[in-house]
Amino acid sequence: MMYANILSAFFIGVLTAFFTIISIIILFFRKERTRFQRVLGYIMAVWAVWSFKDIIIILPNMYDEQVLRWILLVDGWSALTFTVFIFEATLPGWTTLRRLTLLSLPFLGFTVWYAVQPQPLVIISYIAFLWCYAWLIVTIGYFKFRRYIRHIRSNYSNLEGINLSWLKPVFFFAIFSQLAWLFTSLYATVFTDVVYYLITLLMWLVVLHYSWHYKPITIPDDDTQESSPITTKKVAFNMPREVFIAKLMEHELYLDKDLTLTALADALQTNRTYLSQYLSGVCHQTFYDCINELRIQKKSIPLMHEHPEYTLDYIAAESGFCSISTFRRAFHKFTGTTPSQFILQQQP
Repeated sequence: MMYANILSAFFIGVLTAFFTIISIIILFFRKERTRFQRVLGYIMAVWAVWSFKDIIIILPNMYDEQVLRWILLVDGWSALTFTVFIFEATLPGWTTLRRLTLLSLPFLGFTVWYAVQPQPLVIISYIAFLWCYAWLIVTIGYFKFRRYIRHIRSNYSNLEGINLSWLKPVFFFAIFSQLAWLFTSLYATVFTDVVYYLITLLMWLVVLHYSWHYKPITIPDDDTQESSPITTKKVAFNMPREVFIAKLMEHELYLDKDLTLTALADALQTNRTYLSQYLSGVCHQTFYDCINELRIQKKSIPLMHEHPEYTLDYIAAESGFCSISTFRRAFHKFTGTTPSQFILQQQP
């Protein structure tokens, strides 16, 4: 038992130190941070406190059923942090004191209920509630995530810092973590606690890795909302796709690294809604895919043919890509091969 306590204390200390250090870095030492990063810092601070409270289980005679039930009750409140994280990522500014208060009410209700009536039925009901709550949040969050992805791909050609695709595997990780939490709650041992600590640490490492530089974009309540009245714009999209491509190439608009759907609509003297409808109805592509395919086909490939001595970084920059990784992904998507393999195929 002594070795088990030492093992538990070690992982509790690691988790507490990890969340404390990350929260301090974000909240006090990170000079440029968005609202999303500040919220993430507060979440890390909360998790530091939650991790430290587990130190109680390694105290003499404290690893008993009653203490474990109270720990389970407190741990359940952590579901609020996942809620805040998912909704802040997909709906910037979502978190308010009013929403947090309303979300906290059922958790407070179960906590008070168990304090008044410390019976197994309360714990079973609480676990059932948490299970349903977690699935509800993951489901709603997933649909919000898909809406967000559709919006940025329909309006931006540069997704650096605003892309949320990394959240998709996090959803599956969260589901797995929920299953692990449920198992450790029902079959609490030092070993299952350690497994849960490891899963928790790994999950937040993944989240932090991808969200460290994330800058969410606010999606209008009505995605069809225009920046200027339709009546002041000309409708100029009853044309073949080839003519549209020629217009884009005329002034090399597609090479603008930060080109947006609205900026392109203004440059082409049309309306953003008409342009979006044209891309989906005629080109059968999102704005993001259309621009990137044009960059690959009309700029990257000709540069590779004419100047094999150019580096891939230079070609990516000249083609309008903000990063070599985005360039590689786009090149493979539209050619079926990597840039390096393509260059080798062109050699005699």
